[in-house]
This record gives sequence, structure tokens and C-alpha cells, in this order.
Amino acid sequence: MTYDDGAPQTVDQYSKDVSAFLMWAAEPHLEARKRTGFMVMVFLLGLAALVWMTKRAIYAGKGH
Repeated sequence: MTYDDGAPQTVDQYSKDVSAFLMWAAEPHLEARKRTGFMVMVFLLGLAALVWMTKRAIYAGKGH
């Protein structure tokens, strides 16, 4: 087997390639799930900021 990127042709490299493939085969949608999770967290942080600002605007001047 020859590598186009010039990676060494050793048993260690073969084992890394096989393990990377097996990880991908076990979780083929992992990257999409991580990307979706990140976007959900950004949305929730934005929503929390909006709720906090709304709360401050509604209760401004009211208090103890």
C-alpha cells in the first residue's frame, strides 16, 4: 500500500489507519452530531441572554 501524502509505510502507521477507520465506522455521524450540539449550545446561550435582558427591562426600578 502506498500513501499519496508521503506517510511512512510501517506497521504502526497501518494500525493507526485501521483504528481511525474503525472509529469512523462505529460513529459515522459523530462530526455532524458535534456540530449540531455546538449550534444548540450557542442558541441556548443567546436565548438565556435575551431572557436575562428581558427580565432586567421588566423589573428595572422595581425592587427593594
